[in-house]
Amino acid sequence: MDVDASLRVVGLVGRVQITNFVIFGMGLSLAAIQLTGIAFTVDQSIAHYCKPAPGFSANETVVYVEKDGLEVPDGCYMYEVDNGTFEDTTICQYGWEYTPEYGEKSATTDLDLVCDRGYLANLLMSCHFAGILVGGFITGQAADMFGRRVVSMTTLLLMSVLGTAISFTWNLQLLMALRFILGVAIPGNSLVGYIRAVEMFTAKKRLLGHVCVQYFWSFGVILVAPLAYLFPNWRYFQLFTSLICLPVHVIMWFFTYESLRWLVQKGWLDKAEAVLRKIAKSKNIKHDGSFLVKRELEGVRLVGKMELSEKSNHDRASGPQHESLTADVGETNQELMMEEKMETFTKPGEKEQTKSNKKKKYTVLDLFKTKVLIKRTCIVFCLWYVMNATNYGFIVYATSLAGNKYLNFFLLALAEAPAYAIDFFIVRRFGRRRPLIVFFFTGAVACLLIAFLPSKTASGTDLTVIIVILAMIGKFYANATFEVTLLMGAEIFPTMLRNIATGSASTFGRISGIVAPFIVYLQEVRSFLPMLIFGCLSLVACSLVFMLPETKNKPLPETYEDANKLSKD
Repeated sequence: MDVDASLRVVGLVGRVQITNFVIFGMGLSLAAIQLTGIAFTVDQSIAHYCKPAPGFSANETVVYVEKDGLEVPDGCYMYEVDNGTFEDTTICQYGWEYTPEYGEKSATTDLDLVCDRGYLANLLMSCHFAGILVGGFITGQAADMFGRRVVSMTTLLLMSVLGTAISFTWNLQLLMALRFILGVAIPGNSLVGYIRAVEMFTAKKRLLGHVCVQYFWSFGVILVAPLAYLFPNWRYFQLFTSLICLPVHVIMWFFTYESLRWLVQKGWLDKAEAVLRKIAKSKNIKHDGSFLVKRELEGVRLVGKMELSEKSNHDRASGPQHESLTADVGETNQELMMEEKMETFTKPGEKEQTKSNKKKKYTVLDLFKTKVLIKRTCIVFCLWYVMNATNYGFIVYATSLAGNKYLNFFLLALAEAPAYAIDFFIVRRFGRRRPLIVFFFTGAVACLLIAFLPSKTASGTDLTVIIVILAMIGKFYANATFEVTLLMGAEIFPTMLRNIATGSASTFGRISGIVAPFIVYLQEVRSFLPMLIFGCLSLVACSLVFMLPETKNKPLPETYEDANKLSKD
């Protein structure tokens, strides 16, 4: 069945289709909130100091250290009190006091994940990102087996239940386990929901659908800071953002339909036909016979030989949609005739070889069969690792930037939004390789400047605004690299390895999400280290892109030989 031709019969825009697109987009927004909201629920930027010994005030026992030219309390050491006298410094003996600037609370303050326990807060974040890595594989497989709609609804319900449970949890081990499982559920809407939305479009409109659905993700990230500001207690924030998944789950249950492409792929043509009729009914489209357009050679020829009088009856019944359908059938007929001709001139041995190639099942090991593939696979894997590390790093680091952390996070999220549309036009004009080199390099420069710029100069000039602007630039280019890397990575591999390469690179890249919180934690050692590392990683990625071929206006490689022939100029 030709799903694209069938969609052109009923049209792409209608009340039912827009409703479905928006609902699955809402699921994507909620997944974005759950994924990035951890920056506030495990916020490590809240100031703290040692509780004083009984009978003493905090001012008497607090140790002061120099930081950025200022004397600030050391949050991990205090003066030891022995028989009423102050001795040498020691680690906090009586717990910690917290001085939140905005009255906020996080899992870090509730469970005292500071000082020598600070690594546990990063481990908690890593459990979250590790769950997302595993969930990308599990939900992807489940969506192919059980359907996109079923997986999206199930994981949306899980996000609500698990998120609610997290908001009431005080045990660290249980919190880590729940965070991991919640991470597993998130790709059910961030990945599967995205696929379900994009599958609603035909080939010519798919890029537009991709750009539109990405803005639902950006909208979710933008909402995180305002919601965190309204709910400064992380438990209320987590509870609210989890409970709002329930009404969307109910709406998705009653007002959405399964992916037409998945239904056709599984052979459930009756259900696919019912969906098309539902769409047609909402738009008052009348059509004789089935809405599903057959791809079989016999069916195409039958339509191609329709009598003019019969065609006129269909035109009156279905209007302009039928004209596009007839054109699609004609194109399909020509393609099939060309395939027949190619088969006629194909030698028997070649025909058997082609059949054996089609039957062969390819694995990730096939990405390392030739020198060219090994090089490109390693480069693409590194690019995915760097861009994920930088993106996740900015999410975690946003609350540690100088200035109002809610405003900073909001501005960084806002900077992400224009990247999707801008990438679209830049890539069409300048290709893939040159923009990607510029994106990685500019992002690296922004990170390095943030690393070494002090919040205040020696003369007292406040540089907070400049640092935040640089962070916005860094976040914009970190996000821009994602779009181009995804496209370029898919275009340099042969058809039989394209999906395997993209999926494997994505999985490898998500490992950096597990490492990113620990990179950010290095600011406890030296404040410039996190951004220095992200900047250096981006420079490495920038240099690696030079070794990839330009793929603009070049046909997608179908075989190993085609992939080897891609020019580097």
